[in-house]
Amino acid sequence: MADNDRYWPTGFFDELSAMSGEGSDGPPLSARLEDMSRRAAEELTADLIADPRRVLGEAAEQRAAFEARLEARWGRGLDLADLVVCEALQSAMWVHGLAGPAAAAGSDHKYGALVRLHGKAVLTAREVMILLRSGYSSGALARWRTLHEVWVVSLLLLKGDDELSRRYLHHDTVEGLKAQEEYEETWETLGHEPPDWTAAGREQMREEMCDGFGSAFLSNYGWAAPLFNDKAPTFKQLQERAELDHWRGYYRMASHGTHANPKGISWNIQSLTTAEMIWAGPSDAGLVDPAQCTLIALASITVGLLAYAAGDVPESEIDVVDRPVAMVRQQAIRLLMRHAIEALADVGDQQRAEVEAMADLVRRAATFPSRGRSHDR
Repeated sequence: MADNDRYWPTGFFDELSAMSGEGSDGPPLSARLEDMSRRAAEELTADLIADPRRVLGEAAEQRAAFEARLEARWGRGLDLADLVVCEALQSAMWVHGLAGPAAAAGSDHKYGALVRLHGKAVLTAREVMILLRSGYSSGALARWRTLHEVWVVSLLLLKGDDELSRRYLHHDTVEGLKAQEEYEETWETLGHEPPDWTAAGREQMREEMCDGFGSAFLSNYGWAAPLFNDKAPTFKQLQERAELDHWRGYYRMASHGTHANPKGISWNIQSLTTAEMIWAGPSDAGLVDPAQCTLIALASITVGLLAYAAGDVPESEIDVVDRPVAMVRQQAIRLLMRHAIEALADVGDQQRAEVEAMADLVRRAATFPSRGRSHDR
C-alpha cells in the first residue's frame, strides 16, 4: 500500500489476513504483530491527540447535564454543607489572627500542629464537596477516611501537652527516613536520579531521633508512645484514646472505596438497589453518609481549634471580647452543620422512598395478568 494510504483498519486487517497464509519464513510473528499494532495505534489515536476536546465533547455535555440534575435534587443541602466548610476556614483565619503571633513568639508546637491539621481538614472537606457535586459519593467517603484520621490526631493533640505536639511535628523526620529507604530501593528501576544522601547520614539521624524521643518514636504513630506506656500504638488504639472508636464501622466502610479488597468491587455506596452493577461513573445516590461524616468531623476539629484560642492562648494576647466571639463561632458552625445534615437527610429519605415506590410498582406489574392471556374456566 502507498505511504499516504490509511493503514487502520483496512491495511491492518489485510496484512493480518495475508500473514495467516504465509509460511514460517520472515520475521518472527510476534515481532511483526508488535510493529503492525504500533502502526495501527498511532494512526488510530492521531486525530484524538490532535483535538481531544472534540472527541470528549459529548462526554462533557453528558457530565454537565448529570451535574445539573444532581444540583436540582441536592443543591440546597450541598450549599449548606459548603457554608460549613467556609465557616471552618473563616474561623481558622480568625484564630490565626489572634494566636498566630503569640504562638510563633513562644514556639507553641501545639498551635502549630493544630492549625496545620485544621488546614488539612478544610482542604479534604473541599475535596469531598467537589466529589459529591460530581456524583462520586464513593470517592467522597474515601476522602472522609483521611479527614477522620485528622480528627483523631487533632483531638489527641488538643487534649495533650505541648511536648506531645512537638513529638508529632518532629515525627515528620521519621517519615522522611522511611521515604529515603524506599527511594534507595526503587530509584534505579524507576529511572530517577540517585539519592543525594548517604545511608550513614540516615542512620545517624535515626540514632538522634531515638536518643531524643525514645526507640518507639521510630515506629508508625511513635509520636504518641507516651500515651501508651512508651509503646507505639496502632491507629485503632489512637481512635479509642480519642474516644472516636464508635466510627470504626464508617471507617471500614470508607476503606472499601480506598483499597482493592473484594468488598470494594461488590458493594458501592453509590447504588440504591441490590442489583449487581459495575460502577465506572457518577451517581446521584449515596451523598448523605460522606457529607454527614465530613461535616461532623470538620465541625469538631474547628470547634477544637476555637477552644484552643479561647482557653490556651495567653490572656495578654486575647481581648476580653475575643473569648465570647470564639464561643459564638463554635455555636454557629454547629448550627450550620445541623441544618446541612438535616437538609441532606431529607433528600436522601425522599430518594429512597421514590426507589422503593418504583420497586413496588415493578413487582406489582410483574404479577398483573397481561392483556389477552387465556384463562381456564
